[in-house]
Amino acid sequence: MATAQRINELIQAYADGPDLLESAVAEIPEDERRFKPGPEHWSIYENVVHVAECDLIAATRIRYVWAEPGKPLVAFDETHWARTMDYSAQSFEGSLALLRAVRATTADMLRRAPAEAWGQSGMHTELGPQSLEWIVEYFINHVQYHLRTIAKRRRQYAEARQATAASKGAGRGEPG
Repeated sequence: MATAQRINELIQAYADGPDLLESAVAEIPEDERRFKPGPEHWSIYENVVHVAECDLIAATRIRYVWAEPGKPLVAFDETHWARTMDYSAQSFEGSLALLRAVRATTADMLRRAPAEAWGQSGMHTELGPQSLEWIVEYFINHVQYHLRTIAKRRRQYAEARQATAASKGAGRGEPG
């Protein structure tokens, strides 16, 4: 069973997710947010919408595990969802606000969860049992993963701009 200290650390890290994501994307111009290094990759914009969408599912799973342990936790195809729900057309600011609201209300709820709830599990339809502790930690790490992806997209965007500038310069006989 998770200790009180571990639970408090998990809740704080979970609650901090929106601040971390908002800080990472705060000054990024729209063209950079929309940049994709290839058709199979998500833009920064789509990554943000995806994180918010997944958090809705996570918050629901957390509630099921606490209120009805053992119930199914339904898997979903994130690529299909991104395409079907057209992540690139959803509101960027709305997604950040949604993430903030979901995390704030869920963190508040988790602060009231009894210690034994953290060991309760639901049954993921593809991955098997998932405890409340596991789900919260997974979604803390989910934000961290997408922060790394956002940093990678920013590097790729900068490289693409440099390559474009170099090719334009080379076309005019200027040094690349």
